[in-house]
Parts: sequence; C-alpha cells; structure tokens
Amino acid sequence: MNRFVPLSLERFSEQRWSRFTDYRHAAQLHLIALAAPEISKAAAHLPLAFACSAQDTISLCMLTGLNPGINHCLDDRNQWQAGYVPAFVRSYPFRLLTPPPGKGQPNQRVVCVDNDSPWVGEHAELAFFADGQPTPAVQEVIDFLGQIGKHYVMTERAVDGLNQAGLLTPWKLSSPQGEQIKGLLRLNEAKMSKINRDSLFKLHQQGSLAVGYAQALSTQQLPRLQALAQAHDQRQPAINLDQLFDSDSDSLFKFD
Repeated sequence: MNRFVPLSLERFSEQRWSRFTDYRHAAQLHLIALAAPEISKAAAHLPLAFACSAQDTISLCMLTGLNPGINHCLDDRNQWQAGYVPAFVRSYPFRLLTPPPGKGQPNQRVVCVDNDSPWVGEHAELAFFADGQPTPAVQEVIDFLGQIGKHYVMTERAVDGLNQAGLLTPWKLSSPQGEQIKGLLRLNEAKMSKINRDSLFKLHQQGSLAVGYAQALSTQQLPRLQALAQAHDQRQPAINLDQLFDSDSDSLFKFD
C-alpha cells in the first residue's frame, strides 16, 4: 500500500493530524528538491546538486547527505542542524505528487497525505475537514503546496535549459567511506565561460543562468556537509553550525 494517498473527505473525514515535532520523516533523504524562491537561502547553507528524478527529469536539489538514504543534517534527536529547511520537508505530512502513469492530466499534481505518519491518526491534534471543507490549517498547506508546485515547474524548466545547452556535467563526489555518489551533476563552468551572447541571453530569460550560478557557488558549502557527515557517523553531539530552524507554525509555510 502506498504511504501517500490523495487528500479527500472520504478518506480523512474521521482522521486527524498534528504538526511534526522533529524531522524523522527526512532521515532517509540525502537529496531534497528545491523551488526557485528558496534556492539562494539553501545555497548559503549546503551544497546544491542537479539530480535525475524518477520521472527522468533533472531537478535542482539540496544535498543533505553523503551516503544514499542518509540525511547527515539531523542530530540524534532528529532535529535539523544545517540552517535552511527546504519547503519539501516543512510541508509534511502533506506532499504534492504526480498521479501514477495513465491517470490524471499532464503536469497534474495532487495533494497527498502520508497515511503511515506518526502525526496522522484519530487522536492527533488537528482535523483535516470541518463541515465538509478543509480546515483553515489544511487550506494553508494546500495553498502553500499550490505555490510551490508552480515554482517546481519553473525551476525544472530552468534546469532543462542548462541541460539542453550542454552545461551540466557529472559531479564526482565520494561518501565518507570513499564510495562514489552516483547520479549527481553540476554546472560546467568552463563551458559556461565560452557560451555565446545569444545563448547566454536565452539562459537568462529562462532563469537558467541564476540557477546554474547558485549551484556553482553552493559547492563552497561542501566542507560543512562533510563535517556534518563525520559527526553523524561518529555519533557525536550535534554541531551548531547555524541557529536551529525556528519551528514556529507561522513560518512553516513561507519562503521568506
């Protein structure tokens, strides 16, 4: 059974949910997709990388771990310790997903809920629906996911512009154990420096230029991630590299 199921009155009229109190739901994410409004903030804290998704599209992601399936940005209490928290993680237990192949419309995205989440159940804090309509708290999440969904599409188009121009190249990164991390791409700065003016202008119009340079600049944050990975593997106390993300519910569904 799929953990994430579409949000509907039929499925969730009797169910309830609570806002998460830790980031255990991100513990197995070493790559987290980013939307355009959050790229500059993310790049100031951790390295960004281009990576292929399950739909064979290339996405810009925050690199949060140096081992597949391990998020090195969490401490032993599953609290985030790496500055900016991506919107993808903050919207949990909700997620915006594409329908299975053969179902839905092209580019359609559906608001879904993790039905196996520890923050979803009959005795949780908040209702999903009231009088047949989403509660204000749920509607806030739906609106937020609607915004971010549009930004994901824009970001994917910008990344596709870089790819079509041949400006992405494999990024050879290794795990703390010396194993190569597969599937990562980075901006080819050498090729970018030789691109002609017309192509450069086209990339600028697509938003590709800003995305590419943000990824390139973010590689300066690699030592920070390596330090987090080392601390994680050694089970040392959390390193306070930045102030912990403010988990106030008023700021969970904002980009600013």
